[in-house]
Amino acid sequence: MTSRKSDFPEKDQVKVLLWCARHCCLCGKACGVGIEVAHLDKGSNDIDEAIPLCFDCHAEIGHYTQDHPRGKKYSHRELKARRNQVYEEYTSHLVPPLLYGLSQQGNKLPDVGFYIDHMGGPHPVKVRITVTLSQGDRKHKPSTAGHYDGTYLWNLNPGFGVRGHFGIPAEILKHREVPLRAKIEATVIDIYERSHVLLPMGFVIEQDRRGEWYLEPCMEEIDKK
Repeated sequence: MTSRKSDFPEKDQVKVLLWCARHCCLCGKACGVGIEVAHLDKGSNDIDEAIPLCFDCHAEIGHYTQDHPRGKKYSHRELKARRNQVYEEYTSHLVPPLLYGLSQQGNKLPDVGFYIDHMGGPHPVKVRITVTLSQGDRKHKPSTAGHYDGTYLWNLNPGFGVRGHFGIPAEILKHREVPLRAKIEATVIDIYERSHVLLPMGFVIEQDRRGEWYLEPCMEEIDKK
């Protein structure tokens, strides 16, 4: 921890102050102009090492020593978790309900359909999507110009949806008796450029039944492969 003037870029200071609505990320009080963007790691100016603090909390963290006879020092991990808790309090309303998944309606394997819908609220968002397919011990990541590997962001305005599709290797179709599983990971970027990582969603399709993708809320079968 350090008490020197912040060296974080101005654009990053603006972001973190918006994310906490100028509330101290330790005690939680509204600070107005009485706030500083402190370092969690004084050797790094990365935005993930920034923490907005009131003057009192900044001083308290900086003055603590390991030789202090009583009390429990704030750890780097605890401070980051507490900061993220405050960020979430003041930005969670910027994330709308999203509906997304896989569908074979209008698509025939090895072509897989994907949909994502902005279900309401006034704020547009951007979404990073990563899809991982698995069948037994085999894994595959779709490669369609970066839309399903997290390279590009999907733009979603309020009330709008997007339909897409990607192909899977033909050899997967040879093993029709083995279910095909998919894990979809989504990260939502709000209007103030804060990322919100959603829980992964799992989908399964059984080829030999010519069925539709169905939701698999437990991800163990995909993650353990």
